[in-house]
Amino acid sequence: MAWPDSRGLVPYHLLALCARASGHDALYAELAHQLADFDDWQELISQAEVHGMAPLLWHHIQQSGAEIPSDVTRTLKGLYLRHHRNNQIHAQVLLEILALLQPADIHPLVLKGLGLAYSIYPEPALRPISDLDLLLQRDELRPALELLHAAGFSTPSLPHDDGPAPKELTVDSPARDGLRVHVELHHYDPRARDDEFAGFDSPPQAIQIEGGMVLIPAPMDTLAYLSRHFTRHLFEARTDKPLKLKWSADLLSLVECRTLSIDWSQQTKLLQRLDVFYSLTPLPESLRSAIPIARSPIPAGVNQYPQGWPQEKFERSRQVGLGRFVAQTFRPPSEWWLRLYYGIRRGSRAWYGQVAHRARVLRLLLGLPIRKII
Repeated sequence: MAWPDSRGLVPYHLLALCARASGHDALYAELAHQLADFDDWQELISQAEVHGMAPLLWHHIQQSGAEIPSDVTRTLKGLYLRHHRNNQIHAQVLLEILALLQPADIHPLVLKGLGLAYSIYPEPALRPISDLDLLLQRDELRPALELLHAAGFSTPSLPHDDGPAPKELTVDSPARDGLRVHVELHHYDPRARDDEFAGFDSPPQAIQIEGGMVLIPAPMDTLAYLSRHFTRHLFEARTDKPLKLKWSADLLSLVECRTLSIDWSQQTKLLQRLDVFYSLTPLPESLRSAIPIARSPIPAGVNQYPQGWPQEKFERSRQVGLGRFVAQTFRPPSEWWLRLYYGIRRGSRAWYGQVAHRARVLRLLLGLPIRKII
Protein backbone atom coordinates (compact mmCIF):
# COMPACT_ATOMS: atom_id res chain seq x y z
CA MET A 1 0.00 0.00 0.00
CA ALA A 2 1.21 3.49 -0.81
CA TRP A 3 0.43 4.94 2.60
CA PRO A 4 1.14 8.53 3.59
CA ASP A 5 3.57 8.85 6.46
CA SER A 6 2.07 9.27 9.91
CA ARG A 7 2.50 13.05 9.89
CA GLY A 8 0.09 13.28 6.94
CA LEU A 9 -2.17 10.48 8.06
CA VAL A 10 -5.80 11.40 8.58
CA PRO A 11 -7.95 9.46 11.05
CA TYR A 12 -10.05 7.99 8.23
CA HIS A 13 -7.08 6.02 6.92
CA LEU A 14 -6.38 4.52 10.33
CA LEU A 15 -10.02 3.55 10.73
CA ALA A 16 -10.11 2.06 7.23
CA LEU A 17 -7.00 0.05 8.10
CA CYS A 18 -8.93 -1.44 11.05
CA ALA A 19 -12.22 -1.96 9.18
CA ARG A 20 -12.23 -5.75 9.38
CA ALA A 21 -13.32 -8.38 11.88
CA SER A 22 -10.08 -10.35 11.96
CA GLY A 23 -6.54 -9.05 12.04
CA HIS A 24 -3.31 -10.60 10.79
CA ASP A 25 0.43 -9.99 10.99
CA ALA A 26 0.66 -7.54 8.06
CA LEU A 27 -2.22 -5.47 9.42
CA TYR A 28 -0.77 -5.25 12.91
CA ALA A 29 2.70 -4.37 11.66
CA GLU A 30 1.24 -1.54 9.56
CA LEU A 31 -0.99 -0.35 12.40
CA ALA A 32 1.86 -0.24 14.91
CA HIS A 33 4.00 1.64 12.39
CA GLN A 34 1.31 4.23 11.65
CA LEU A 35 0.52 4.79 15.33
CA ALA A 36 4.16 5.38 16.29
CA ASP A 37 4.04 9.14 15.60
CA PHE A 38 0.30 9.69 15.39
CA ASP A 39 -1.05 12.53 17.57
CA ASP A 40 -4.57 13.47 16.37
CA TRP A 41 -6.23 11.26 18.98
CA GLN A 42 -9.34 13.30 19.76
CA GLU A 43 -10.33 13.49 16.11
CA LEU A 44 -9.62 9.77 15.69
CA ILE A 45 -11.88 8.89 18.62
CA SER A 46 -14.62 11.22 17.36
CA GLN A 47 -14.49 9.75 13.85
CA ALA A 48 -14.37 6.21 15.23
CA GLU A 49 -17.76 6.78 16.85
CA VAL A 50 -19.18 8.37 13.68
CA HIS A 51 -18.14 5.31 11.67
CA GLY A 52 -19.14 2.69 14.24
CA MET A 53 -15.50 1.70 14.54
CA ALA A 54 -14.48 2.43 18.15
CA PRO A 55 -14.58 -1.22 19.38
CA LEU A 56 -12.69 -2.52 16.31
CA LEU A 57 -10.10 0.24 16.64
CA TRP A 58 -9.59 -0.65 20.31
CA HIS A 59 -9.43 -4.39 19.54
CA HIS A 60 -6.88 -4.09 16.74
CA ILE A 61 -4.68 -1.65 18.67
CA GLN A 62 -4.63 -4.12 21.57
CA GLN A 63 -3.81 -7.00 19.25
CA SER A 64 -1.03 -5.05 17.53
CA GLY A 65 0.78 -4.33 20.79
CA ALA A 66 1.11 -0.66 19.85
CA GLU A 67 1.57 1.78 22.70
CA ILE A 68 -0.91 4.65 22.84
CA PRO A 69 -1.49 7.41 25.45
CA SER A 70 -3.13 6.19 28.65
CA ASP A 71 -6.08 8.59 28.37
CA VAL A 72 -6.79 7.30 24.86
CA THR A 73 -6.63 3.75 26.20
CA ARG A 74 -9.22 4.59 28.87
CA THR A 75 -11.53 6.30 26.40
CA LEU A 76 -11.42 3.51 23.82
CA LYS A 77 -11.90 0.84 26.46
CA GLY A 78 -14.86 2.78 27.85
CA LEU A 79 -16.43 3.00 24.40
CA TYR A 80 -15.88 -0.73 23.88
CA LEU A 81 -17.64 -1.51 27.16
CA ARG A 82 -20.50 0.85 26.34
CA HIS A 83 -21.06 -0.83 22.97
CA HIS A 84 -20.81 -4.24 24.64
CA ARG A 85 -23.70 -3.34 26.96
CA ASN A 86 -25.67 -1.69 24.15
CA ASN A 87 -25.40 -4.87 22.06
CA GLN A 88 -26.56 -6.97 25.00
CA ILE A 89 -29.69 -4.83 25.39
CA HIS A 90 -30.42 -5.08 21.66
CA ALA A 91 -29.99 -8.86 21.84
CA GLN A 92 -32.39 -9.03 24.80
CA VAL A 93 -35.05 -7.07 22.89
CA LEU A 94 -34.52 -9.19 19.77
CA LEU A 95 -35.18 -12.39 21.73
CA GLU A 96 -38.28 -10.79 23.29
CA ILE A 97 -39.60 -9.93 19.82
CA LEU A 98 -38.96 -13.42 18.48
CA ALA A 99 -40.76 -14.95 21.48
CA LEU A 100 -43.75 -12.67 20.87
CA LEU A 101 -43.95 -13.57 17.17
CA GLN A 102 -43.31 -17.30 17.43
CA PRO A 103 -46.86 -18.29 18.52
CA ALA A 104 -48.15 -16.65 15.32
CA ASP A 105 -45.65 -18.72 13.31
CA ILE A 106 -43.75 -15.57 12.30
CA HIS A 107 -40.01 -16.15 12.08
CA PRO A 108 -38.25 -13.04 10.75
CA LEU A 109 -34.72 -12.97 9.39
CA VAL A 110 -32.24 -10.78 11.27
CA LEU A 111 -30.40 -8.60 8.76
CA LYS A 112 -26.85 -7.25 9.25
CA GLY A 113 -26.28 -5.78 12.74
CA LEU A 114 -26.62 -8.43 15.43
CA GLY A 115 -26.67 -11.28 12.91
CA LEU A 116 -23.22 -10.29 11.67
CA ALA A 117 -21.96 -9.47 15.17
CA TYR A 118 -22.67 -13.01 16.33
CA SER A 119 -21.69 -14.85 13.14
CA ILE A 120 -18.53 -13.29 11.66
CA TYR A 121 -16.97 -11.13 14.39
CA PRO A 122 -14.68 -12.71 17.01
CA GLU A 123 -16.57 -10.78 19.72
CA PRO A 124 -20.13 -9.48 19.21
CA ALA A 125 -19.24 -6.15 20.85
CA LEU A 126 -16.81 -5.38 18.01
CA ARG A 127 -19.76 -4.63 15.72
CA PRO A 128 -21.74 -1.68 17.18
CA ILE A 129 -25.51 -1.86 16.84
CA SER A 130 -27.79 1.14 16.41
CA ASP A 131 -31.04 -0.71 15.68
CA LEU A 132 -32.57 -4.07 14.80
CA ASP A 133 -33.40 -4.91 11.18
CA LEU A 134 -35.94 -7.71 10.71
CA LEU A 135 -37.20 -9.06 7.38
CA LEU A 136 -40.76 -10.41 7.29
CA GLN A 137 -43.19 -11.53 4.62
CA ARG A 138 -45.61 -8.80 3.56
CA ASP A 139 -48.64 -10.64 4.98
CA GLU A 140 -46.88 -10.94 8.35
CA LEU A 141 -46.56 -7.19 8.92
CA ARG A 142 -50.02 -6.52 10.33
CA PRO A 143 -50.13 -9.45 12.79
CA ALA A 144 -46.54 -8.71 13.86
CA LEU A 145 -47.39 -5.07 14.57
CA GLU A 146 -50.48 -6.07 16.54
CA LEU A 147 -48.47 -8.46 18.73
CA LEU A 148 -45.74 -5.89 19.34
CA HIS A 149 -48.25 -3.16 20.11
CA ALA A 150 -49.97 -5.38 22.66
CA ALA A 151 -46.59 -5.96 24.33
CA GLY A 152 -45.95 -2.25 24.79
CA PHE A 153 -43.94 -1.43 21.66
CA SER A 154 -44.71 1.85 19.93
CA THR A 155 -45.91 0.90 16.45
CA PRO A 156 -47.13 2.69 13.32
CA SER A 157 -50.50 2.11 11.70
CA LEU A 158 -50.86 0.25 8.42
CA PRO A 159 -53.31 1.31 5.71
CA HIS A 160 -56.59 -0.61 5.82
CA ASP A 161 -56.57 -1.44 2.12
CA ASP A 162 -54.32 -3.88 0.29
CA GLY A 163 -52.07 -1.16 -1.12
CA PRO A 164 -48.30 -1.27 -0.81
CA ALA A 165 -46.98 -0.90 2.72
CA PRO A 166 -43.80 1.10 3.32
CA LYS A 167 -40.75 -1.08 2.78
CA GLU A 168 -39.71 -0.38 6.36
CA LEU A 169 -41.83 0.22 9.43
CA THR A 170 -40.35 1.73 12.56
CA VAL A 171 -41.05 0.21 15.97
CA ASP A 172 -39.60 1.23 19.34
CA SER A 173 -39.34 -1.08 22.31
CA PRO A 174 -40.28 -0.26 25.90
CA ALA A 175 -37.27 1.09 27.78
CA ARG A 176 -34.61 -1.45 28.75
CA ASP A 177 -31.97 -0.06 31.13
CA GLY A 178 -33.06 3.40 30.02
CA LEU A 179 -32.72 2.55 26.32
CA ARG A 180 -35.53 2.23 23.81
CA VAL A 181 -34.40 -0.08 21.03
CA HIS A 182 -35.22 1.09 17.52
CA VAL A 183 -36.56 -1.74 15.34
CA GLU A 184 -37.14 -1.65 11.58
CA LEU A 185 -39.50 -4.20 10.07
CA HIS A 186 -38.71 -4.73 6.39
CA HIS A 187 -40.44 -6.67 3.66
CA TYR A 188 -40.12 -7.13 -0.07
CA ASP A 189 -42.99 -6.02 -2.26
CA PRO A 190 -42.51 -7.13 -5.90
CA ARG A 191 -44.90 -4.34 -6.96
CA ALA A 192 -42.43 -1.74 -5.74
CA ARG A 193 -39.44 -0.61 -7.80
CA ASP A 194 -36.95 -0.99 -4.95
CA ASP A 195 -35.26 -4.40 -4.83
CA GLU A 196 -33.14 -3.89 -1.70
CA PHE A 197 -34.98 -6.66 0.14
CA ALA A 198 -35.39 -9.05 -2.78
CA GLY A 199 -33.49 -12.28 -3.30
CA PHE A 200 -33.47 -14.01 0.10
CA ASP A 201 -34.24 -17.35 -1.53
CA SER A 202 -31.81 -19.80 0.11
CA PRO A 203 -32.66 -21.61 3.35
CA PRO A 204 -31.75 -19.37 6.31
CA GLN A 205 -28.94 -20.05 8.74
CA ALA A 206 -29.63 -20.55 12.46
CA ILE A 207 -27.20 -18.98 14.94
CA GLN A 208 -27.16 -18.49 18.70
CA ILE A 209 -27.50 -15.04 20.18
CA GLU A 210 -27.29 -14.84 23.97
CA GLY A 211 -28.66 -18.36 24.32
CA GLY A 212 -31.53 -17.97 21.84
CA MET A 213 -31.78 -19.35 18.30
CA VAL A 214 -32.06 -16.70 15.61
CA LEU A 215 -32.44 -16.96 11.84
CA ILE A 216 -30.16 -14.97 9.54
CA PRO A 217 -29.98 -15.11 5.72
CA ALA A 218 -27.71 -17.64 4.04
CA PRO A 219 -24.16 -16.29 3.59
CA MET A 220 -24.42 -15.59 -0.15
CA ASP A 221 -27.83 -13.93 0.30
CA THR A 222 -26.27 -11.81 3.04
CA LEU A 223 -23.37 -10.89 0.77
CA ALA A 224 -25.73 -9.76 -1.99
CA TYR A 225 -27.83 -7.78 0.48
CA LEU A 226 -24.80 -6.10 2.07
CA SER A 227 -23.64 -5.02 -1.39
CA ARG A 228 -27.05 -3.48 -2.16
CA HIS A 229 -27.19 -1.81 1.24
CA PHE A 230 -23.62 -0.48 0.84
CA THR A 231 -24.20 1.11 -2.57
CA ARG A 232 -27.56 2.63 -1.55
CA HIS A 233 -26.02 4.35 1.46
CA LEU A 234 -22.92 5.36 -0.49
CA PHE A 235 -25.12 7.17 -3.01
CA GLU A 236 -26.91 9.02 -0.20
CA ALA A 237 -23.74 9.83 1.78
CA ARG A 238 -22.38 13.36 2.18
CA THR A 239 -19.33 14.94 3.74
CA ASP A 240 -21.34 15.69 6.89
CA LYS A 241 -22.95 12.22 6.85
CA PRO A 242 -20.27 9.84 5.53
CA LEU A 243 -20.69 6.19 4.65
CA LYS A 244 -19.94 4.29 7.85
CA LEU A 245 -16.79 2.21 7.78
CA LYS A 246 -18.50 -0.50 9.83
CA TRP A 247 -20.42 -1.35 6.64
CA SER A 248 -17.15 -1.76 4.75
CA ALA A 249 -15.94 -3.98 7.61
CA ASP A 250 -19.10 -6.11 7.30
CA LEU A 251 -18.57 -6.72 3.58
CA LEU A 252 -14.87 -7.39 3.78
CA SER A 253 -15.20 -9.64 6.84
CA LEU A 254 -17.96 -11.76 5.32
CA VAL A 255 -15.89 -12.15 2.16
CA GLU A 256 -12.90 -13.34 4.19
CA CYS A 257 -15.08 -15.81 6.12
CA ARG A 258 -16.63 -17.23 2.96
CA THR A 259 -13.92 -16.76 0.34
CA LEU A 260 -13.90 -20.39 -0.80
CA SER A 261 -17.71 -20.43 -1.21
CA ILE A 262 -17.84 -17.43 -3.52
CA ASP A 263 -18.09 -17.88 -7.29
CA TRP A 264 -15.77 -15.05 -8.22
CA SER A 265 -16.73 -15.25 -11.91
CA GLN A 266 -20.13 -13.83 -10.85
CA GLN A 267 -18.73 -11.12 -8.59
CA THR A 268 -17.09 -8.60 -10.93
CA LYS A 269 -18.36 -5.50 -9.12
CA LEU A 270 -17.59 -6.94 -5.70
CA LEU A 271 -14.02 -7.64 -6.78
CA GLN A 272 -13.54 -4.03 -7.87
CA ARG A 273 -14.87 -2.81 -4.53
CA LEU A 274 -12.56 -5.20 -2.71
CA ASP A 275 -9.71 -3.77 -4.75
CA VAL A 276 -10.47 -0.39 -3.13
CA PHE A 277 -10.91 -1.90 0.36
CA TYR A 278 -7.61 -3.77 0.14
CA SER A 279 -5.78 -0.64 -0.95
CA LEU A 280 -6.61 0.68 2.54
CA THR A 281 -6.17 -2.48 4.61
CA PRO A 282 -3.80 -5.31 3.66
CA LEU A 283 -5.08 -8.56 2.16
CA PRO A 284 -4.18 -11.52 4.41
CA GLU A 285 -1.39 -13.58 2.92
CA SER A 286 -3.46 -16.74 3.42
CA LEU A 287 -6.15 -15.40 1.05
CA ARG A 288 -3.89 -13.89 -1.59
CA SER A 289 -4.28 -16.82 -3.97
CA ALA A 290 -8.01 -17.24 -3.27
CA ILE A 291 -9.26 -13.67 -3.90
CA PRO A 292 -8.39 -12.76 -7.50
CA ILE A 293 -7.23 -9.16 -7.13
CA ALA A 294 -3.86 -7.51 -7.53
CA ARG A 295 -2.32 -4.96 -5.18
CA SER A 296 -3.49 -1.46 -6.03
CA PRO A 297 -2.54 2.02 -4.89
CA ILE A 298 -4.98 3.97 -2.74
CA PRO A 299 -7.42 5.73 -5.09
CA ALA A 300 -7.64 9.50 -5.24
CA GLY A 301 -10.30 11.29 -3.22
CA VAL A 302 -10.77 8.82 -0.37
CA ASN A 303 -13.84 9.69 1.72
CA GLN A 304 -14.82 12.50 -0.66
CA TYR A 305 -18.47 12.56 -1.74
CA PRO A 306 -20.37 14.16 -4.62
CA GLN A 307 -21.78 17.62 -4.03
CA GLY A 308 -24.93 19.18 -5.42
CA TRP A 309 -28.10 17.21 -6.13
CA PRO A 310 -29.23 14.55 -5.18
CA GLN A 311 -26.94 14.32 -2.15
CA GLU A 312 -27.98 17.88 -1.22
CA LYS A 313 -31.46 19.33 -1.48
CA PHE A 314 -32.33 21.97 -4.08
CA GLU A 315 -32.70 24.53 -1.29
CA ARG A 316 -28.90 24.45 -1.02
CA SER A 317 -28.72 26.33 -4.35
CA ARG A 318 -30.07 29.43 -2.61
CA GLN A 319 -27.01 29.45 -0.35
CA VAL A 320 -24.28 28.68 -2.89
CA GLY A 321 -25.90 30.09 -6.02
CA LEU A 322 -27.74 28.18 -8.75
CA GLY A 323 -24.82 28.12 -11.19
CA ARG A 324 -22.42 26.72 -8.62
CA PHE A 325 -24.99 24.18 -7.42
CA VAL A 326 -25.55 22.90 -10.97
CA ALA A 327 -21.80 22.73 -11.56
CA GLN A 328 -21.36 20.71 -8.36
CA THR A 329 -24.20 18.39 -9.39
CA PHE A 330 -22.51 17.45 -12.67
CA ARG A 331 -18.91 17.52 -11.46
CA PRO A 332 -17.30 14.05 -11.67
CA PRO A 333 -17.13 12.40 -8.23
CA SER A 334 -13.81 11.28 -6.77
CA GLU A 335 -12.12 8.14 -8.07
CA TRP A 336 -12.69 6.46 -4.69
CA TRP A 337 -16.45 7.12 -4.84
CA LEU A 338 -16.83 6.12 -8.48
CA ARG A 339 -15.02 2.83 -8.07
CA LEU A 340 -16.97 1.87 -4.94
CA TYR A 341 -20.38 2.92 -6.21
CA TYR A 342 -20.20 1.55 -9.74
CA GLY A 343 -17.83 -1.34 -9.01
CA ILE A 344 -15.49 -0.38 -11.85
CA ARG A 345 -11.82 -0.79 -12.72
CA ARG A 346 -9.35 2.05 -12.31
CA GLY A 347 -9.20 2.52 -16.07
CA SER A 348 -12.95 3.16 -16.34
CA ARG A 349 -13.13 6.06 -13.92
CA ALA A 350 -12.83 8.78 -16.60
CA TRP A 351 -15.76 7.39 -18.63
CA TYR A 352 -17.94 6.92 -15.56
CA GLY A 353 -17.05 10.32 -14.15
CA GLN A 354 -17.45 12.32 -17.34
CA VAL A 355 -20.31 10.43 -19.00
CA ALA A 356 -22.04 7.58 -17.14
CA HIS A 357 -22.49 9.29 -13.79
CA ARG A 358 -23.64 12.56 -15.33
CA ALA A 359 -26.15 10.64 -17.45
CA ARG A 360 -27.44 8.85 -14.35
CA VAL A 361 -27.93 12.11 -12.46
CA LEU A 362 -29.69 13.63 -15.47
CA ARG A 363 -32.06 10.65 -15.74
CA LEU A 364 -32.91 10.94 -12.05
CA LEU A 365 -33.43 14.68 -12.41
CA LEU A 366 -35.72 14.29 -15.42
CA GLY A 367 -37.75 11.72 -13.50
CA LEU A 368 -38.58 14.17 -10.72
CA PRO A 369 -42.01 15.82 -10.59
CA ILE A 370 -41.77 19.52 -11.41
CA ARG A 371 -43.03 20.43 -7.93
CA LYS A 372 -39.91 18.79 -6.45
CA ILE A 373 -37.66 21.20 -8.35
CA ILE A 374 -39.41 24.53 -7.89
